[in-house]
Amino acid sequence: MVKKKLRLTEERNYYKPFTYPWAYEAWLKHEQAHWLHTEVPMLEDVKDWKNKLSEHEKGFLTNIFRFFTQGDIDVAGGYVKNYLPYFPQPEVRMMLCGFAAREALHIAAYSHLIESLGMPEATYNQFLEYSEMKEKHDYLLDLSSKNGTKESTATHIAAFSAFTEGMQ
Repeated sequence: MVKKKLRLTEERNYYKPFTYPWAYEAWLKHEQAHWLHTEVPMLEDVKDWKNKLSEHEKGFLTNIFRFFTQGDIDVAGGYVKNYLPYFPQPEVRMMLCGFAAREALHIAAYSHLIESLGMPEATYNQFLEYSEMKEKHDYLLDLSSKNGTKESTATHIAAFSAFTEGMQ
């Protein structure tokens, strides 16, 4: 029996044979490469924060921490809300879910760092007080709200990727 190759956006309701084996390979490599924040001791980092960094350096890093956690929440949400609905092939969904799960690990790792340094929970939403950070966050939410069709997905992927994964 000869089967036509399904398009990336066409549904397949069985696991194998894969239509897009590269997506499965990407998922597998991604799964094999990740680590958890609980595997990284923070004691030396905390000592450096307290004893080696100037107030200026701490301020600079604090601004990064303010947005990185939220930025990865936005990225993970992008995979779930904007990509998964349009790519139903099981191996492609595995890959996209793996990417979203890595963003969840990043979120947990940044949070672990913030907590280890003794920073207050207010740090997580202080990005809203900085117009550049808030505007980027709002832009990504607005961009996602406009991705309502298969036809707009390619443009959305390019723009979303450029403003999240490509440029922080």
